[in-house]
Amino acid sequence: MNAMVSSASQVLEWPRLLDLLAQQAQSVLGAARCRSLPLTEELAVAHRRQQETTEMVRLLEGDEPMPVLSFPDIRECVVRAGKGGVLEAQELRECAMVLALMEELERYMAQDRIETQMLVQMAVPLHGSKWLRPVRSAIDAAIQPDGAIKESATPELRRLTHHAQELKQEMREHLEQILHSRRYEEILQESYFAQREGRYVVPVKADMRGRIPGIVHDVSASGATVFLEPRELVDLNNSIKVADLEIEREVRRILRELTVLVSDKSDQIGHGIEVLAEFDCVKAKAELSRRLKCNPVSLNEQGRVVLKQARHPLLMIAKEQVVPNDIVADETVRVLVISGPNTGGKTVTLKIVGLYALMVRAGLHLPCAPESEMALFTQCYADIGDAQDLSRDLSSFSAHITQMVQFLSDAVEQAEAGESALPQSLVLLDEPVTSTDPQEGAALAEALLCRLASLNMKVIVTTHYGPLKELAQTTSGFANASVEFDVERLAPTYRLFMGIPGGSSALEIAGRLGMDETIVNDARRRLRHENRRLEQLMADLQLKQRQLAEETERAQRARAEAERAAAEAKALQLKMEQAEQEARKGIKKKLGEQFQRARAEVQATVDAVKREQKLIKAKEAKQRLSELEQQTRQELASPGEPIPLEQLKIGDVVEIAGLGMTGSLLETPQGKKRVRVKVGDGEVLATVSNLIGLARGSEVAASPAAPSTGPRRFSTGGGLGLDEQTVVDVRGQAADDALDQVVAALDRAVLDGAPFMRIIHGHGTGRLKSALREYLKDSPYVESFRPGDRAEGGDGVTVVKMR
Repeated sequence: MNAMVSSASQVLEWPRLLDLLAQQAQSVLGAARCRSLPLTEELAVAHRRQQETTEMVRLLEGDEPMPVLSFPDIRECVVRAGKGGVLEAQELRECAMVLALMEELERYMAQDRIETQMLVQMAVPLHGSKWLRPVRSAIDAAIQPDGAIKESATPELRRLTHHAQELKQEMREHLEQILHSRRYEEILQESYFAQREGRYVVPVKADMRGRIPGIVHDVSASGATVFLEPRELVDLNNSIKVADLEIEREVRRILRELTVLVSDKSDQIGHGIEVLAEFDCVKAKAELSRRLKCNPVSLNEQGRVVLKQARHPLLMIAKEQVVPNDIVADETVRVLVISGPNTGGKTVTLKIVGLYALMVRAGLHLPCAPESEMALFTQCYADIGDAQDLSRDLSSFSAHITQMVQFLSDAVEQAEAGESALPQSLVLLDEPVTSTDPQEGAALAEALLCRLASLNMKVIVTTHYGPLKELAQTTSGFANASVEFDVERLAPTYRLFMGIPGGSSALEIAGRLGMDETIVNDARRRLRHENRRLEQLMADLQLKQRQLAEETERAQRARAEAERAAAEAKALQLKMEQAEQEARKGIKKKLGEQFQRARAEVQATVDAVKREQKLIKAKEAKQRLSELEQQTRQELASPGEPIPLEQLKIGDVVEIAGLGMTGSLLETPQGKKRVRVKVGDGEVLATVSNLIGLARGSEVAASPAAPSTGPRRFSTGGGLGLDEQTVVDVRGQAADDALDQVVAALDRAVLDGAPFMRIIHGHGTGRLKSALREYLKDSPYVESFRPGDRAEGGDGVTVVKMR
């Protein structure tokens, strides 16, 4: 069975998909892990692996970038270090890179990762990476990023390096003297020096080498030049050689010490490398999911396959447009028979289901809609394509039958062993029992499908056999599906229709491919009448199905358009309401400016009244301001016709102008100057002329700017009675809003001749109190003001004496 499953993987092009996955990896180890993804047989493990991919997608789409998981494969280096070998500087440098990435990944995953618990668990082996920091620090201190040993690696290396540099500087000075010496002028071939075998030499003419005592180390290709070490430089060259050997010995000692540090942590480093490779593999899964627009799906063990808008992953890479299809074979369907024309997509549908079965076992997302479901099949058998084997003297028919016999034998053994009652095997058959007599082939195929169904296997089969279509239509546990053929265009549409069989359309396709029309017509006449009627019936069914699908699609689009239009209308309504509120605020500001000008006029009139003692001027000013207030009320009134004062009755909703308070009448206002109004849980004694009757049906809402604290009648320490005309409560308001309300109250207090006014502002931060008192200092209406006494509310109240 395992050999057949392996063969199914090849037929389904699973290695191609794994190669595509490996291309998304950033490391060699990650790519290798992608190409050898294990296929789990446990539902819980499949869930966990899929969740890991989902969490990685979430990280990749988040704001904080994930560390780049590109790292070298240092496993062989770590093993060699553990066996006593000495690592080279570049190898140690690569070890340091890996250790740094381990620490970076641990730090990244240690952040608040509530939605990535699976990945956090994967990173648990990295929690000890901080103990590897001394190893990385030691390597960083000794080796440069390019793999060269730093001169500062140890004090001894620095001393030896400086000593060697001094000797080489001395050698260069000697060589400069030689090059510019008259003694060597005729002997030197050119004026430069070189190194041969680590020793300094000068180029001497070959025919004059005997004139200078020394050692020949090399000869030029032409033989005209010999590279000679003059005898006077031999001792200095020897000293340089010794210094270089001492440096090399010190470097080897440093490398040996660093290798021991790596060796001591080899197990921990090995575990960390595995974690990095696993993270890179999961990241590759997430990148493939994003590239193919995949989604996680629900998994089950009941054999339920409900794929919505499914697409073949390899086709999505090869083509820009891939027709998505719904493939449904739930737990009630054991055998799904797919029929239809050649080149119509039947085999692609088989491969989609087969690939999806492998993908969910590997933790990959599927390129289908998120509401899809996929069963976990622990065994997958696929007989797709030509199995002819000439080396074994097997025809196509014989090869297919031989494979099926072996598969059935293994399946029966498993069933008799009672391994599972669940449908754990997926069988994909592409046109079974062909290449033989059609009637015998159809009969054998029917018997084969019934046998597979009795073994509780999930079978998806493609066919052109009419009896198989009839079997699927009339037998419980069987279902039909078909790929569509557009008769008008004489071309397949690659759309899959569930529940109806499809015709092969062989004659139409032959004509489309260039077959002589007379031959096609002759073949059509030779068809038995009932066969022609059956083909026509299936064509009509497909046409109606397509029309129904198109109408459904149009209805869905119309519904989506209606929902979008409703959302846009709602947003527009909200925007208009906001614009109306902004406009009302603008009107309020404009009227406030008008009131400021009116106050100046009123104040001038009040001053004139006080000088001339003429009551008529005061009445005229009061009337003028009342007109302005009435106009303001009308412009800022709530939607709906206000109720006239003479029609107000107990229980009607009224607004107390100036205070911004809304309440319900507790007594009728006719014939009275003041009435009681219920505001929230308290009462306010309001002047009738300041009431605005709101349209009946309006909701009573206490203004947040004026919270109710009980009946609104207070007494000052001097025994002066104060009602809503002379008491203003601005607690909890912004300074600008509170100032507007206080200014309006001052206007009314002046016109009513009130000697005092009390402003309740509370303590709070003191900012509101300071802003109000700063305004009162310059108000033309105010003679003086003071904080309230204890009985009046203390410093949370300001008592104003009017002019």
